Amino acid sequence: MKQNKQQNSNRRVRRPLVVKLIGIISLIVLVSMGLVTGLATWFFSEDSRVRAEEQNLVMSEVLGYQFESELRSVHAGALALLDTVREFGADPAVERIALANYFDRNPEVAYIGVPGEAGFFNPGFFTAWELERGVVNVLLERTAEAVEQAAAGETLVRNASPLFGLPAALLAVPYRDMGSDNAMIVVFSTERLQEIVQSGSPHTTFAVTGEGELLAHPEFDLVELGVDLSDTPLVGEALGSTADTMQIRYRSEDGVDSFGAFRKLGFGRLTVASSIPGTMVQEAALAVVRQNLYLTGIVLLLSMLAVWFFSKTVSRPVMALVRGARQIEAGDFELDLVPSTRDELGLLTESFVQMGQGLAERERIKDTFGKFVNKEVAEQALRGQLALGGTRRTATIFFSDIRSFTAISEQLDPEAVVEFLNEYMTLMVDCVERTHGVVDKFIGDAIMAVWGAPLTQGSPEADALLAIRATLLMRKLLLQFNRDRGGEGRPIIRIGCGLNTGDCLAGQIGSAQRMEYTVIGDAVNLASRIEALNKPLGTDILISEHTWELVREHVIVEPMPPIKVKGKTAPLKIYAVVNMHGVKGPQSIADLRRLLGLRAPQAGLDLSKEEAKYEILPE
Repeated sequence: MKQNKQQNSNRRVRRPLVVKLIGIISLIVLVSMGLVTGLATWFFSEDSRVRAEEQNLVMSEVLGYQFESELRSVHAGALALLDTVREFGADPAVERIALANYFDRNPEVAYIGVPGEAGFFNPGFFTAWELERGVVNVLLERTAEAVEQAAAGETLVRNASPLFGLPAALLAVPYRDMGSDNAMIVVFSTERLQEIVQSGSPHTTFAVTGEGELLAHPEFDLVELGVDLSDTPLVGEALGSTADTMQIRYRSEDGVDSFGAFRKLGFGRLTVASSIPGTMVQEAALAVVRQNLYLTGIVLLLSMLAVWFFSKTVSRPVMALVRGARQIEAGDFELDLVPSTRDELGLLTESFVQMGQGLAERERIKDTFGKFVNKEVAEQALRGQLALGGTRRTATIFFSDIRSFTAISEQLDPEAVVEFLNEYMTLMVDCVERTHGVVDKFIGDAIMAVWGAPLTQGSPEADALLAIRATLLMRKLLLQFNRDRGGEGRPIIRIGCGLNTGDCLAGQIGSAQRMEYTVIGDAVNLASRIEALNKPLGTDILISEHTWELVREHVIVEPMPPIKVKGKTAPLKIYAVVNMHGVKGPQSIADLRRLLGLRAPQAGLDLSKEEAKYEILPE
């Protein structure tokens, strides 16, 4: 294999892949067309922006002229009427004729008056719109301040649409009669102004009063509500500016970049404005972009058709490598790939196949090695990370033993003993691995396992709880294992399990030539001694007080008589595990013994001090 790798590294590529890529790229004009499209779009966008700003300014100028012309026309007509009435006021007949003629020619005027002197209503207006004349009095009360300002010399316009329910406004202008300072009030329909702002273009045109109140707008609902636009960017700029005409760029309240322009009127303190969203300004530019994209798509399609046949020499080997990679991802390392080209891809295919063979060999070694040690240790060994020594860990150590195994093995042939042991061990080891434990070693029929080393689940409490769940799972599976046993050659299996949690040394023990991953320490010895207590105490799972302190909130236990372990001065409390809280099954030690067929310990139990490593103390 090494010789083949050396040959592959020395082989020269006859047809370099870069030559093929250069040939393909030379046919693609996407980059150049993209640059042309980008530049054309930018220039066109700038031109559209300039034209939009200019159009905004022109529209505001035109609107300002039209609005001022309409207002001055209304003012001139009302002033002429008042002059006529004043001239012929002594003759009521002449006054009626003058008023009738005026209102016939100006049906949009609802009221003309001078506070404290005269007031004239247009009957036709109120009849046509089904309004009461009292609405004018209400309007005059609400606009009393504007009337006072007009008497002081200002010309003002106020929106009357919210009160009238139709397009209407109040015009208040200074009125000097016989040396007295007063104001002339004209209430009129603004339908003509509404028609003016209905431009039919993408621009939005509108007019506001000197206080920012909307007077005319394409959406009359806003006018009727008396919307105040003084806080909006465009109107706010207009009201605060000293310039009569200006164009600005701003961001609207809904976050849209827009262009706007305004013009302040010299008559009535009105401001007319025009605006357009930036997206609409760019619409023409986007149309150009779409056309360029269509052209680019056509060129790209032609390029793809030209390249398609040529690209097969690249795509086929690449797809074969993709399939090979997926095959390796699925765990199948024996690749059936044959190089179809004599370029870099062909060389890559050969190397890929050799890599798969190497991975297969490594996986076989790991699988074989993993049957003798745990998978984590096997993985470290393959990476060359094993070294003598260990680290201090807080772990939960487990020991289990088959009861009366010697008597059982004497009744069976050696082959039968091995068969049932393998079947039993498979079940027990599965319980350990399903709860993230590690089988440390097999000692005849005994099993030693650890939770918390070399891997931990985050805390000693979590490791201890998983260890107890493993023993309860063993109990459950062993009951199922024994259901069809009990006959000749198929003895019923009972086990004892011991658990203890404590500090231990975990690591590689042995020599540089022969080592083993294990845990050692007093906590390990204590777990082994606790396991041996199951038989005399009539239990199947015993845990130390150290483990009990960690899992007491989750496990149902039965306290056992304290024991005195050799080498220890203080007695040790141990507990029989009955079940998990909230889980169906035995709820007391008596229930457990009936379920497992265990006998309660005899009174006055006496263990030989020569043989035992513990003594049972009275409760």
